[in-house]
Amino acid sequence: PPSDSELRVLPEQLDGAAPNQMMHAYLMRRGQEAFQRRRAEYEKLKTPEQLAAYQERMRQFFVAQLGGLPERTPLEPQVVAREKRDGYRIEKIIFQSQPRHYVTAIFYLPEAKPPYPGVLVPCGHSSNGKARDLYQRMPILLAKCGMAALCYDPIDQGERHQLIGPDGKPIIASSTLGHSLAGVGAILIGRNTATYRSWDGMRAIDYLQGRPEVERERIGCTGISGGGTMTSYLMALDGRIVAAAPGCYLTTLKRLWETVGPQDAEQNIHAQVAYGMDHTDYVLMRAPKPTLIMTATGDYFDIDGAWDTFRQSKRWYTRYGLPERVDLFETGGRHGFPTPMREAAARWMCRWLLGRDEAVTEPDFAV
Repeated sequence: PPSDSELRVLPEQLDGAAPNQMMHAYLMRRGQEAFQRRRAEYEKLKTPEQLAAYQERMRQFFVAQLGGLPERTPLEPQVVAREKRDGYRIEKIIFQSQPRHYVTAIFYLPEAKPPYPGVLVPCGHSSNGKARDLYQRMPILLAKCGMAALCYDPIDQGERHQLIGPDGKPIIASSTLGHSLAGVGAILIGRNTATYRSWDGMRAIDYLQGRPEVERERIGCTGISGGGTMTSYLMALDGRIVAAAPGCYLTTLKRLWETVGPQDAEQNIHAQVAYGMDHTDYVLMRAPKPTLIMTATGDYFDIDGAWDTFRQSKRWYTRYGLPERVDLFETGGRHGFPTPMREAAARWMCRWLLGRDEAVTEPDFAV
C-alpha cells in the first residue's frame, strides 16, 4: 500500500499556516482588514450630523441583519402568583412576545410608593434562567433601592425549554446548545436567534411600560454574559432604555477573534465584521444616553478590548459634550456577576433613573 508521504497532497505549510488552519488564517486576515477599515471610518466622524448619520446607518443594518423585527401583537399578560418578601414583593408573570410564544418572568416591586422606574434584567446562559441566584440578587437589590425590576427567561432556559421529551423533561439541558440549534433554523429563513431574543426583551419593556406602577420614561436595562449581550443589543435597538449597564460582554470583535473566538448563536450577527459593526457600536448607537460598561479583569471577553471600546465611546460622548454619561467599571476576578458589579449597576440606575448619586451596597438577603 502507498505510504502516508505518498498520499500527502498538501505541503506542511500554505501561506504560513498548516493545512488544517488555512480557513482560520484566511478569515483572520479578512477580519483584520475589516477591523482596520472600521477604525479608519470611526476616526472620520467629527460633527453631530456625521455622528447621527452613522448611528442611523448602523441601526438600519442591525435590524436588517436580524431579518426585521416581528409585528407587535397583544401581550396577553397573566399574573399567576404573588408573594410578599423581605422588603419587596414579587409577581410571577407570563406574557406572549409573539402569538403562543410565551415568556416567563418574575416582576420585583419595591415597598416604595409608586410610580417608580422599571429596570429590565436579561439573564445570562444558565439552565435555570431567572431562578439562578445572580438573576435574583440583581433585581432584589434594585427593588430595595426603590425601582421595579423584571427578570425573564430566555428560550431554552428556566421555564422556556423548546424541546420536551415524553417524560416532560428538556431534551437539551445546555442553553448554549439550545440557542445554537435555534440559530441554525433561524439562518435558513434569514433571521438569527438574536431576532427572537431581542424581541422578547423589547416586548418585556412593553410590559414594564404597561404597568401603572412604572414610570414609562424611566426604563433601565442591566445584565451580564448572555444578559450583557442582550443589554447591549436592546440599548442599541430600543430608544426607550434611558440607562444601561451591560456586563461581562462588551470587548471588541478584533480581540474576541484573537482570543476565544466567536461565541453563541445570538452573539454572531451575519456580516457585521465585513460591514463594520463592532461591539463598540452598540454603545455608539445609543449615545449620548447613560451607559456603564461593566468588566472583569480576568474575563474571557477580553479586558483590553473592553477598554478600547470604552475609550472610543468616551471620545464619542465627549463630542456630544456629555462625557460623564459613559463610564467603565472593572472588578477583579473572572466572568460573572459578583457583588461589586451588582452594586455598580444599582448605583448607575439610581443616578440616572432616580436622580440619587449614592454609594449603594448590597445587604445580606435570602434568594
